[in-house]
Amino acid sequence: MIKSKYLENLIDAITILPGVGRKSAQRMAYQLLNTNPEKSLHLSQELKNIDTKISKCLVCGVFMDIEEVEKQSSNSCHICERQNRDTSIICVIESASDVYTIDESTNYNGYYFVLQGNLSPIDGRGPSEIGLDKLEKRLSEKNIKELILATNTTIEGEATAHYIKNMATINSIKVSRLAFGLPLNGEIGFLDNETISHAFNERKIL
Repeated sequence: MIKSKYLENLIDAITILPGVGRKSAQRMAYQLLNTNPEKSLHLSQELKNIDTKISKCLVCGVFMDIEEVEKQSSNSCHICERQNRDTSIICVIESASDVYTIDESTNYNGYYFVLQGNLSPIDGRGPSEIGLDKLEKRLSEKNIKELILATNTTIEGEATAHYIKNMATINSIKVSRLAFGLPLNGEIGFLDNETISHAFNERKIL
């Protein structure tokens, strides 16, 4: 039992990080207490900057500095404003970091839409909580021809993709899904049954 209520509060706060349980949060908290005070204060200041210095692109949802938003009347980010973007295609992803992964790994030239998580009624995340109301508005108002679903292949990700697919179908928009199955340089003998099943179902004619 930890006597300090402030230490307890710190541990509870750290557990909001993904994949961090109470024991891991406790180790991190003690590490912070044993760290040079200047480094701890620096971390504290950077955490404060989340609310005061960082904003979201109103078009795609990528994080950007508020000072950059103030300079640009369009409130869009450097990715959205890149030349030769195809305004008729939107790629829907779960995390803002995935934007850079796709942008650096492919020749995709459409727009992005970053969700604020996945649908999860148990956790109180419905369509509006993850931004699907904004996506639906874009689909109904813009001349969108194709929606690319790049959500994760978790149960929640699949459920979210299915919901978005129905939204697009109502607006007569073509829907595509990132292919998944056998990884590059992977060996079938080391793969799980579900991955192999997806690979078979998504096979292509050569």
